[in-house]
Amino acid sequence: LEPMFLLPGTIFPLSLRYVWTSDSLWGARYAPDTLCMVCKNFKKGQCLQGKGNCTMEQGPGCRTRDFFLFSEKGRWNFNHTELDCYDFCMSSNYYIGDLKISSFCCKGRDFCNKYIGK
Repeated sequence: LEPMFLLPGTIFPLSLRYVWTSDSLWGARYAPDTLCMVCKNFKKGQCLQGKGNCTMEQGPGCRTRDFFLFSEKGRWNFNHTELDCYDFCMSSNYYIGDLKISSFCCKGRDFCNKYIGK
């Protein structure tokens, strides 16, 4: 559950969803949580398996990984996309035999990885 607060002069509760950073108390900054889409098998704009969401309190944020298989015709063919949260996310391409994994990261906007998958 998120804490609820009443600010002076308000008649409704305010939900705060922020994480404390290492700055001093009076010069403090707050880093908002980022909600990310999770999907184990994402194709053509649809989550086919493992749909959900996750929250990144700090760190790189939402990750999108596109999986490609190398064909006999000498081309990389898209297979599927995976969406998740990841602490050590960085944009990159990994090659493992006939498999290529392209990773992309985003943060600062809820569900920023929602429509990135192919």
